[in-house]
Amino acid sequence: MRRAISVGVALSGLLLQPGVGLRAADYTQRIEPLSPAIRAQLLGKWTNPVDHVIVEFSSVDLTSGEVRGKEWPTTGPAAGHEHDVVGWINSAPPRENFDNVVPVTFSTTMFEYGTLPIWAGFLRGEQLTTMHYLVWPNRPYSWDHISTFQETWTRIK
Repeated sequence: MRRAISVGVALSGLLLQPGVGLRAADYTQRIEPLSPAIRAQLLGKWTNPVDHVIVEFSSVDLTSGEVRGKEWPTTGPAAGHEHDVVGWINSAPPRENFDNVVPVTFSTTMFEYGTLPIWAGFLRGEQLTTMHYLVWPNRPYSWDHISTFQETWTRIK
């Protein structure tokens, strides 16, 4: 038993050291390279009619698909506060007789409330359609910590 614990501790120490046992993601394995056209399609300011939040996507890394930007609520205690946005964009070649979209996810922290909003959806033309998952730290019921609803974002001109 003592030896098993020692080996486990030694292995966990190796895994926690930078560069040991972990490899960086190999984005050359991407099913389809991300194009500058996809980046141009996503970059800019977007809003939705549900809560009028404004999100600005300022960068898309075409190698990894990492998305970065800012988010600004327009109502409540968070109104006027800037929040960092991080996320991912991906792509796959169109398939015959299938609908094709560009998958997108992004998230931030609403530190004013203690919540974590996450959006996952797709980009098609000038619309970004997402499911919005909002994780709450305090709720009246144990089953009520995740709210979800759909939002359709449009570009702010």
